[in-house]
Amino acid sequence: MNRVAIIGGGLTGLSTAYYLGQAQPSWQIDVYEKESRFGGKIKTKRVDGYVVEVGPDSYLARKQAMTDLINELGLGETIVTNATGQAFIYNDNRMFPIPGGAIVGIPTEFVPFAKSTLLSWPGKFRAMQDYFKSPYPTDGDVSIGEFFRYHLGNEMMDKLIEPLLSGIYGGNIYELSLDATFPEFHSMERKYGNMVKGMLAARKQRGASGTKPSGQFRQLTGGLESIIDALVAQMPSNVTLYKNTDVTSIEKVAAGYVLGGTVMTPYNELIITTPPQSYGAWFKEDSKFNELISMDLSSCAIAIMGFDRASFDAPLNGTGFVITRKCKTPLTACTYISVKWPQTTPEDRVVLRVFMGKPGDDTVQRLDEESLKELALEEIQKIMNFTAKPLWTELTRLNKSMPQYKVGHRDMIARLTAYANKAYPGLHMIGTPFDGVGMPDGVRQAKTLVDKQFSNR
Repeated sequence: MNRVAIIGGGLTGLSTAYYLGQAQPSWQIDVYEKESRFGGKIKTKRVDGYVVEVGPDSYLARKQAMTDLINELGLGETIVTNATGQAFIYNDNRMFPIPGGAIVGIPTEFVPFAKSTLLSWPGKFRAMQDYFKSPYPTDGDVSIGEFFRYHLGNEMMDKLIEPLLSGIYGGNIYELSLDATFPEFHSMERKYGNMVKGMLAARKQRGASGTKPSGQFRQLTGGLESIIDALVAQMPSNVTLYKNTDVTSIEKVAAGYVLGGTVMTPYNELIITTPPQSYGAWFKEDSKFNELISMDLSSCAIAIMGFDRASFDAPLNGTGFVITRKCKTPLTACTYISVKWPQTTPEDRVVLRVFMGKPGDDTVQRLDEESLKELALEEIQKIMNFTAKPLWTELTRLNKSMPQYKVGHRDMIARLTAYANKAYPGLHMIGTPFDGVGMPDGVRQAKTLVDKQFSNR
């Protein structure tokens, strides 16, 4: 009987165990999680009528792997799409509407873009010149920032593109790889000649299909943690889940792998789904893993605040805003949860979700939890111009948690994978260090691994 160990009990690890248990019901599969709970960063606050996410708050609807899993778990009827509304950019102490028709800041309609007060006329003219530009002058990987600056200019980058895109990875977009983060833009540019033509063509195709714009994000009425609960409850019987179990070492032996801190019987195969820094405890003597172990990680903090609606003295226009990097605040964005996800909050309450953690700013690492709560409240009061005090504040600090896919990331991962396939047969590595940091990316990697490596044995 084959024995497989999975290290990591977050969404990626649990999804892998779920799919593998179904594909190979006669195998023994053990999942090891060092924390006291499963789910990793996914955590839902369910109390007093709130169903508010403390970690990630939604997933992209277009990433189908997540929805497929939710439907398979019987939770499809609980899926909720976000309420749509105007989003804003905060710059120079003012709120500016994001121009209508813009997709991640790239204009696809002339009139809303021309009327925008966020950008100067020289900035608008520079961006529209892209219609006549040729593709970026190199076929290799390039940073997100350099690519979009080449096409749309400095002002568009600083005031629109950077605040919208940098929040996804929490990093410096002038260092992050385009091909590892937004490869569709490289493909679009090559197909249509430049960015603006490509975005106009994409918008025309959507218009021809007759589909109306809708929310891009999805949630569940029971919160995202209900997915974790369902995975644990519906895990195939040949899967055993272990909490509070830290894998202290990995030893390659003739029969497979022995994991320190766990059952000492060798496993035929090993699947690792953990963050990049964890590999340092297992492969620090193997220099081929150095690039992975030393991968840069960004930090952020999320302060979720609940207010009494009757005393909240600021208008909630739209669904929230992002903040340009040059603003003198450690905050990067704010989402009006009670507007964007009304099912999460009692009707007489307002919930704000405030993000902190700019590249090069050590505020999140330097301050303690209470200081971060106070700073978040002080800054958001100043920006939104209100005086109301929160009924409660929940802080999540994510220190060194978001892998930074630097230029050349895909080549690095390809080198490491090719080496590991030869030097460590039966070792499989997936998760945030490799091919996508979002929840659906982890589910997709899990399903792909099982389908390609295990299903036909």
